[in-house]
Amino acid sequence: NLNKGVGIIEHTLEVFLESDSRYRYATASYTLGKVYARVAGGKSDKSLSLLAKNIGFLVKNIPLAGKKAESHYTRAIDAAREIGARGILGLACLELGLLHKLKKKPGKARQYISESIELFQQCRAETYLKKAKNELESL
Repeated sequence: NLNKGVGIIEHTLEVFLESDSRYRYATASYTLGKVYARVAGGKSDKSLSLLAKNIGFLVKNIPLAGKKAESHYTRAIDAAREIGARGILGLACLELGLLHKLKKKPGKARQYISESIELFQQCRAETYLKKAKNELESL
């Protein structure tokens, strides 16, 4: 039930923001960004039962899913920058870059993916570094 799950995460985001739990706020924002990016990109399990259970959520959110994903990724990036959380910052930058790639904005995609590469190098996150480099090369 996407509607219920997203509602829970959105409520949790407010709690994290009010309690100034920046790392948790960044992580939850990143998670919501991933959900909306998958809706925007049409990448999900497309079983009939999943679609049927979530038809209301999908109809309501597909038109604005890309903007919502970008907004949540940006919030995650801002919060992660504030506290120096390079891992979540790298992930959010990579995903925002991929979203821009999906939206046919190669300049912005290149900017965010390049930033993610720098962050993954600093963190020695080899798996994500390889993925980011492959994505950059594909632009």
